Amino acid sequence: MTATNKHKATITLGVVSLGFAISYPFSQTFFGGVIASGCSAAMVGGLADWFAVAALFRRPLGIPFRTEIIPRNRERISQAIIDMVEQDLLTKDNIRDTLNRYDVAALLLDYLIHYGGKTHLKELAGKIGADILEKINPAKLGRFLAELIQAHAGKIPLAPLLAQALAWSVRNGYLDKLVDFVIHELGLFIEQPQVKALLADLLSEARKVYEKDMHRRRLAGQILEQLGVTSAKLAGLLQRNIGTFLEELKNLEHPLRVLLRQRADEFTERLASDPDTQQRFEAQKDRFIAGRVDLANLLSDLVQAMLTAAAAESGKALFHKWIGVQVDSLVKNFRHNDMQQQVLGELVRQGLIALVDTHHAQIGTIVRERISLLSTPALVEFIEGRVGNDLQMIRINGSVVGGLAGVLIFLLTYWWQL
Repeated sequence: MTATNKHKATITLGVVSLGFAISYPFSQTFFGGVIASGCSAAMVGGLADWFAVAALFRRPLGIPFRTEIIPRNRERISQAIIDMVEQDLLTKDNIRDTLNRYDVAALLLDYLIHYGGKTHLKELAGKIGADILEKINPAKLGRFLAELIQAHAGKIPLAPLLAQALAWSVRNGYLDKLVDFVIHELGLFIEQPQVKALLADLLSEARKVYEKDMHRRRLAGQILEQLGVTSAKLAGLLQRNIGTFLEELKNLEHPLRVLLRQRADEFTERLASDPDTQQRFEAQKDRFIAGRVDLANLLSDLVQAMLTAAAAESGKALFHKWIGVQVDSLVKNFRHNDMQQQVLGELVRQGLIALVDTHHAQIGTIVRERISLLSTPALVEFIEGRVGNDLQMIRINGSVVGGLAGVLIFLLTYWWQL
């Protein structure tokens, strides 16, 4: 509680009390009487109002009669507060008018963009997503997806969807990223010593098949060996040439990469518009779904692999990054879509109004529960902290008005005696 007015009231009471003590010996004179009468009345008024204010909250001077008014009337005061909140401040009509007056969508956007709402939304979505991933059973989900695909995939033409996916992948460079990944993995594979040994074995076998029982070919092979052209060296040379070729393939403008993109575009176009290609693709799809592979186990393994990748630290980071991108995109689209804002704003408004209509009576219950959590001393401190500083003005006013009244009474009686 701010004690400014309390200090002023106490100082005022001290000053008038001191003034009365000093002027009392001179009260038989005119000026001494004016000061003594005014100070005595101000002192009485200040003391009386101090007692009145203090009696609201506690027992001043230990006097129990008609003191501690707030603690003694706790229930009645609590009910008055509840009635004021429920019947005067937060009535159904007031809440409806407030909701109708504000742009709910604008308030939501303001919260999301300027008050950290988007960050909180990302955290919430990340936690929900993580909880969902933890509770997924790969075997059950795999069987469910297999049954769903087998039941409905035949009714859905997959060729146009795949054509759109391929076109999007090529347009956004994902085909090149896939090729880069394959080239990188092949390069790592080719560099392994086991690959060199395997190539040497293959060259040796090829040489034996080539020579057979022909002496000239065998003689040529022996001459090459004498010259140091062995299968191991040829394998090393072949290994280096393959590595060099793979390095060249990393260039996006390599003729083979350009040809691959052209073939992908041509296949995408046929898949999107050629009935024969679409029919062949759908037939392959139907044969695949019909049971040539164990679709349930395949999907279960796929789900398990995805969950394992998501559980890794890199997977978690990627998942949260993806969540963040999706939330940013949703907020951006919502911000620039007036129709979505109107629809969502109206839905939220109607939902809140329905909630108020259904649970308005609980406002009083909530207020009562909050008040009941406060002990009597805590409630007294709460009320005094809110209004105590203003109540101290009563003491100041009592001293001022009492002093003026004392001076006026002295003057009237003095003139009357004359």
